[in-house]
Amino acid sequence: MQPMKSLRTLVPTIVGLLTLTVTHPVNAQPVIDTLDNGNLSVTGMRSGSGCTVLFNPEGEILQQGRSCSSTDIRKAQTAIDTYLREQGTSDNHNGRSSRQNLTLICYGEGRKPALANRYGYEWNNRRHRYESSNRIESTTSDFDSEVQVEIRGTQGKIHLTGKLIAPINDGGDDGWWKLDDLKVSRDKITGKYRMNALNKPHVNIDRRSGRIAIDGIEKFRGECESGDWGGSRTKF
Repeated sequence: MQPMKSLRTLVPTIVGLLTLTVTHPVNAQPVIDTLDNGNLSVTGMRSGSGCTVLFNPEGEILQQGRSCSSTDIRKAQTAIDTYLREQGTSDNHNGRSSRQNLTLICYGEGRKPALANRYGYEWNNRRHRYESSNRIESTTSDFDSEVQVEIRGTQGKIHLTGKLIAPINDGGDDGWWKLDDLKVSRDKITGKYRMNALNKPHVNIDRRSGRIAIDGIEKFRGECESGDWGGSRTKF
């Protein structure tokens, strides 16, 4: 009868080992892949689930598969946050990191103050008749122009041409002016430059629409394009 007692003792132990094997699988490790358009895909959060979560380069979720659970998505987000932090592109204490490299070419129309001769007729009260007149008036003139914006890390500069350069200016550097107070976020780019002591235009670029606005004594409105913005939701 001793063998039967030994068998009864071993059975619970074997069942317990089988239970541990089923309920405690090896933890899966997320795998991050970079797509051609710059987006990031994360897989492998749970073995055999087939879950894929798609992120943009800033770490925001674009799409998740139907098989993804809330735990899968949370693990994918954690993996992306760690990856971006290691790459130096995650959020810092001031908001999103501005360590980006951008070169933008913008075309549009500008407007600047001008003087114009006005010819016409004026009533002469003394002679009681209309007489020809010629006077100089302040007005504005429209012009076409090209603007280039270059951002390297936290530094930026703007290249101006034609009538966007005031007759009295600080010279710039081969047509380039430094952008002060530069701020680069996911949706917009802002800054300003010093044309001269009285003229410090502000620059505002909408990254979703690609529109640029320069507001100073000279004003400019245009559209910007980058070399390759692929499938991103923003133009650059």
